[in-house]
Amino acid sequence: MARDTGIMRKTMVVLTAIVLLLSVILCIHSISGHGLIGCTQGTNCNIVLGSRWSFLFGIIPVSALAAGAYLTLLACLLLTDSKRVGTQEQGFLLHAVLVISGAIVGCAVWFIWLQSQMIRAFCPYCMTAHILGIVISILSVIWCIRQKSRRIILNISIGVLIAAALAVVQFTTTPRTLAQRGFVNEPLRYPDPKDMPVIGNPDAKHKVTLLFDWQCSHCRRTHIMLPDAVSQLGDSIAVVCCPVSMSRECNPHISPGIDRFAGSCTFMRIGLALWRTKPDAYREYEEWFFGTDLAQGWNPPTVEQATAMAGQLIGKERLDNVIQSRWMENYTRIVNELFGRTSRGTTSAIPRLIYDGKIMIPEADNSSALASLILELLD
Repeated sequence: MARDTGIMRKTMVVLTAIVLLLSVILCIHSISGHGLIGCTQGTNCNIVLGSRWSFLFGIIPVSALAAGAYLTLLACLLLTDSKRVGTQEQGFLLHAVLVISGAIVGCAVWFIWLQSQMIRAFCPYCMTAHILGIVISILSVIWCIRQKSRRIILNISIGVLIAAALAVVQFTTTPRTLAQRGFVNEPLRYPDPKDMPVIGNPDAKHKVTLLFDWQCSHCRRTHIMLPDAVSQLGDSIAVVCCPVSMSRECNPHISPGIDRFAGSCTFMRIGLALWRTKPDAYREYEEWFFGTDLAQGWNPPTVEQATAMAGQLIGKERLDNVIQSRWMENYTRIVNELFGRTSRGTTSAIPRLIYDGKIMIPEADNSSALASLILELLD
């Protein structure tokens, strides 16, 4: 039995050290936006780690709290094997392990729910940490039982209550909306709104330009909420949808490195070709590509699937003619220039709303919140 509990404790130590390291890396990424492979702008990972739910009071990364919890748990597990620790201290350490385990499970459930219901995106790094945390907690409880620890249920309940308190604090203090803002003093050239898909009244007095990439999951979220949001703003405000590629293949303003948006140049051209040729076909393609339900999971179609779908809607020959047209070449040059001139520091992300030199990267839970952000941009 002693040998089994020793192996279990060593397993817990190794797993805890792994999750501690992962939590530190996530914390660094939340603060700086760097240091995490596959967590580039527009990916589910970056949406989760860059969301307002990844911070407490808008300042403290929740991954920093996780790192603190796992560091404490690791210290407790290591100290229980020390010969300098007496019986009373040993009992206290076991109680601490149980409390932390309860808190870890409670927090894992809370953050998985947030990703599912509020953010509508899942971070693979975060989910790995949550799953490993649950596994560690289960092993900790079994290990403490074998160590004949007392008040097991009480200690676990205290940990769960701590997690519940964190959830309540975060839910009541986290703002409904969040936006990164910027401003450009130099004059900007925009694609002609008459040539672009418009959400709302095409003759609206105020036209907000939206830059988006077809493969960006955050863009998809904004895109689905936009029609309802614009309808709440009245006929004087409309949004002009301008696709831009986040791939260096056709956008020189994208930094060199691993191309996380490979194929987005083709997606941009396909959508515009459909709009130029047959707007009704574009609307059908848009609904097929993005879907209409944020609660549903989403994987962007492949280039081959999108090309085949567009070919069915307007014919392959017409599709190829518009894609290879001078108009498409001119649009790409203009939208890339607009993207480059409005990319300054934190405002280099998408989706991006632009109006009269003002830039906003919106994050909203629902269409009403998105409408309020658009009004803020106009004001």
